[in-house]
Amino acid sequence: MLAARVWRALYDFCRTEYGRHLDSGRELGLTPGDLKALMLLEPGQPQAMRALADRWSSDASTVTWLIGRLEEHGLAERRAHATDRRVRVVVLTEQGEQVRRTLLDQLYRPPAAFAKLSRSELRALSKLVLGD
Repeated sequence: MLAARVWRALYDFCRTEYGRHLDSGRELGLTPGDLKALMLLEPGQPQAMRALADRWSSDASTVTWLIGRLEEHGLAERRAHATDRRVRVVVLTEQGEQVRRTLLDQLYRPPAAFAKLSRSELRALSKLVLGD
């Protein structure tokens, strides 16, 4: 079936490209979990640990462990909440924001295979993917 073959090829392509993203994190000493946590933290937006656990569909101990790993790398830090000192919030450090930007730039860089596509093929792909 053509649809299944095309889907498999797209899935394999995306998995390969995601591997490139994981390699970028690995070069910085980040595990896939570290990388995911870093990408899910929004620069300039302190987030409560409990909110992160809920948002990431994870338990509090896993979030604590992941944030601890980011702290070890100097990418995030825990602080007291501005109005409720019982609550700990997580913020990206300046270094964390820079690493996140660099990783996102690498992730969103079009793969080499796209350079082989003609302008009309890219337009057709855009129409299929984005509905343009």
